[in-house]
Amino acid sequence: REQLRPHFLFNTLNTISVLVREQRNDEAVTLIARLSSLLRMSLENTRVQEVTLRQEMQFLERYVDIQKARFSDRLQVEFAIEPAAMEARIPNLLLQPLVENAILHGVAPKSGPGRVEVRGRVEAGQLFLEVCDDGPGLGDGSQRAKEGVGLTNTRERLAKIYGAHSQLPLRSAPGRGVAVQIVLPFNR
Repeated sequence: REQLRPHFLFNTLNTISVLVREQRNDEAVTLIARLSSLLRMSLENTRVQEVTLRQEMQFLERYVDIQKARFSDRLQVEFAIEPAAMEARIPNLLLQPLVENAILHGVAPKSGPGRVEVRGRVEAGQLFLEVCDDGPGLGDGSQRAKEGVGLTNTRERLAKIYGAHSQLPLRSAPGRGVAVQIVLPFNR
């Protein structure tokens, strides 16, 4: 969690600075309020190991609102979480690093708009979560991409908590984006 926070804070503060210089004060104030809300949620859940998917989505929506301010009309994010999945208990801040990767490595490199999708469903006693982007994908498809900090940390967290009862497959096609799926036991 701590490895991702400084970079995000720097970029958000830089965006606020640009808005102030451009005298877009209402937008700057809104972004400060969103950042404040996000930080408050983060501090409230510092020692919490597990949250409901509903709580995770509330945090993620605030995070995405801030990223949308940075990327303007270039970022589109869609959430499709089945109601039954919202009560699932998951590790705190499980999805944020995956969404951050999708934005930074999937949307940011594109010259035009990009899309990120976050999906969730329950099936046969398991929770299926997926984060997809429509970015450039990983490499040329012939070699396994090097995992970054966010994905490596997520994989290690899942292994420690769930052992063999979790999965984190990654799919990519050059020019067609990346999809990361998380499969966990469904616990309320």
